[in-house]
Amino acid sequence: MGLRVTLHEGDKVLWDLPLEEKDWEDGQKETLRRELGDLDKDLDTLCGICDFYSNKKRLQMVSHILGECGNEASFTDLLRVAVNPKYVNDLVNKASTNHLVIKDGHGYRVSPKGLGSFLLLSLATRKLLQELDSTNNRNKSFEED
Repeated sequence: MGLRVTLHEGDKVLWDLPLEEKDWEDGQKETLRRELGDLDKDLDTLCGICDFYSNKKRLQMVSHILGECGNEASFTDLLRVAVNPKYVNDLVNKASTNHLVIKDGHGYRVSPKGLGSFLLLSLATRKLLQELDSTNNRNKSFEED
């Protein structure tokens, strides 16, 4: 059994799918088709999230808010990463549309929606690529023997 994508809420599994079709259980292919069919209604939201995280400075600032600032950053905290105030304003303006980063009386923080999408699009994707690369390297070493 290989890698799989799983989303949990407590003990409840909300989504689970192996990355190799040969590992799919009965019904998983149909579930995937159904989910893909429903995707159109959320395309604008998904594209907005992908657009937000496609910018290197925004990714760095969100990472800084979460990693260095305990999810509560001041404008000055963000300037350490952004260097230019225009980048901080860009973060807030782009994030306000999707409610990914929230500015309030305490400063800037990443919303649960922002955290979840950040984890999926950055850390989880990074981990997935590392695992796939590691698996490919192991397979190549067996081929060379």
